[in-house]
Amino acid sequence: MFLVTYNFGDMPVNHMTFLRHRIFLVPVEEGVDGKGEASPGGGLLDRKKILCYLIHLRFQSSKSGKIYLHNDIRLLFSRKSIEVDTGIPYELKSFTEVPRNPKYSPRV
Repeated sequence: MFLVTYNFGDMPVNHMTFLRHRIFLVPVEEGVDGKGEASPGGGLLDRKKILCYLIHLRFQSSKSGKIYLHNDIRLLFSRKSIEVDTGIPYELKSFTEVPRNPKYSPRV
């Protein structure tokens, strides 16, 4: 199940935008000492996050200002195994991004 929160209340009439939500499997930062460095043998810098899921949604506003899910929904499910048997604890973290400049584009 995906839970993607968004707020496009400031979207102007007849404009569109998108939202991209990514869920990564990232290592838990255990073994980091008070100096912010990895403990010997910890290899914190060697660990990489693994993309598990991605959802791409497009939104547009109508002439009346209502916001609709527009066009298609794109989903990506990673083919890599989510189970990591390295003994290093991992957790799921989600990140949501929207365009910054310009945040909304006029519909043509």
